[in-house]
Amino acid sequence: MVKHILFDFDGTLVDSRALLVKLYNEMAVQHHFRPIRQQDLAALRSLTISERVERLGVPVLQIPKLLIAGRQLYQDHIRALQLVPGMKEVVSRLSAQGVRSSILSSNTGTNIRLFLRNHKLDGAFKDVISAKPIFGKHHAIRKVMKEWGTAPSRMVYVGDELRDIEACKKLGVPIIAVTWGYDSPRLLLSGRPDYLVHSPQELQRTLMSMLSYK
Repeated sequence: MVKHILFDFDGTLVDSRALLVKLYNEMAVQHHFRPIRQQDLAALRSLTISERVERLGVPVLQIPKLLIAGRQLYQDHIRALQLVPGMKEVVSRLSAQGVRSSILSSNTGTNIRLFLRNHKLDGAFKDVISAKPIFGKHHAIRKVMKEWGTAPSRMVYVGDELRDIEACKKLGVPIIAVTWGYDSPRLLLSGRPDYLVHSPQELQRTLMSMLSYK
């Protein structure tokens, strides 16, 4: 039976795609990268991160610096962000069942906690964990498992990107991939997630079945 739920933040709990595109385009002007147009979004969702970077002409060595700058700009706009419709009900249902989930994200702990306070959700999550390297989530998840003294089968991760699936597969942690986030359903399926859900209601049913299974 699953005892611990880890949620991704951007794209899974929070609808931040439009903001991240806006921030990227601001930096693209400054650094002379290719901007993201509205008509590009569907195609970009079907590409891996490496393929997106190549398509947009972003030098790989500049990515860490851009991420730091982007996270700082993100904080300036955080009050405008909203939860994905239906996700507050999912979190509330879990809390009502006595399940205190945690958040593990590539975003900063400061940004995440500020958002949670703004939406009166700061008591709904046990921990907020920042996985700083863009491809380092498996290291952060492994650290959490060690600190909590839990086996991979007792956890489940909920995320919206192929890299979430890949991180969980390295550790044997079950992964629920959601289709309303950054990566397309086809790209998510290529990683063979344990579950693929298309709505918060379907996610809630899947989580409740995993929590009750013995």
